[in-house]
Amino acid sequence: MKRTSLSLAAGIATAVMLVSAPAAQAAVSAKDVPSQADITKAFPELAGGTFSTDKTKQVAVPPKSCGGTAGLQKAKSGSTTTGVSTTGTSVVVAGVAEVKSAAQAKSYLAAYKKYVKKCGTFTEPTTGATVTAKLGKSFKLGDSSLTVVQETTFSGVVSYSTSVLTIVGKRLGTIAVVDDAPVATSSVKKLAKVAAKKMK
Repeated sequence: MKRTSLSLAAGIATAVMLVSAPAAQAAVSAKDVPSQADITKAFPELAGGTFSTDKTKQVAVPPKSCGGTAGLQKAKSGSTTTGVSTTGTSVVVAGVAEVKSAAQAKSYLAAYKKYVKKCGTFTEPTTGATVTAKLGKSFKLGDSSLTVVQETTFSGVVSYSTSVLTIVGKRLGTIAVVDDAPVATSSVKKLAKVAAKKMK
């Protein structure tokens, strides 16, 4: 798998994991995020892979230009679980964050939706990879959700990713999956449902 395949998926994943927590709720912790067991249940190919859990205080926002570098904003709390298969060809990132208001949460989804519509196809400037992105089928999760499907072609090799962003009040959740074959919608939906339930 080429690292360029993470260009949009990883940015989206990072985006919803880092933001600010309302005073009425505790900071986001690992228990609010899909666990290793949750991930391997939806994606058995990651069993035996490498997993990590991280806290963060930044959130990524869409690049100003297609293929540009995602911007960063400060956050109060966020947590992510990342899994990489033994072959290194499959990556799953799950994260949850809290923002100041439900309106801010909605603005993140709106920004990524606008970016995907604007940048349906572009050339990644540092590698020359061709990236295509489109809005996928949105699932009925949380207050609202957004699905992004991406293909990246580099030196004749195609990699695939699917990301699901979900809002529950002031909380944002994300599932980002990168693979060397098209990502199964049923698997993504299964894990996204777990994320939506845990992030409440």
